[in-house]
Amino acid sequence: MTETSKRFVLLSAYESLSEKETFCLTEANFEAVSVIQAKKARILKELQALEDQDSLGPEEKAEFNRRLERLQESEKSNDAMLDKLKEENRAQFKSISKRVSSASQVRKAYGSASSADGSTRTLADKA
Repeated sequence: MTETSKRFVLLSAYESLSEKETFCLTEANFEAVSVIQAKKARILKELQALEDQDSLGPEEKAEFNRRLERLQESEKSNDAMLDKLKEENRAQFKSISKRVSSASQVRKAYGSASSADGSTRTLADKA
């Protein structure tokens, strides 16, 4: 396999992973996103190690650059989606924290009221 063909194979693999990343983000599957990003980093490392840029013809360079621009737009979109999901998670976390605090205050209020008289009441005592 020539360096040029390897470059395009790696680019195709990266594009495929980027599409999978988009899908995983829409599904909020963060574990899979993490795995995909690790794979993408390895592919980038391999792409950077290739030394065939001078051997690419004008048509190949144009094709590669066009696909790379499309890929960059996809990456920007994925980053924006990830930022949005992070913000939503932060908001949900704050909301849950407030509810836990409120529930804790209610539990303390009712807990202190039932222990104030020193006895535990049951329905049997009422009959």
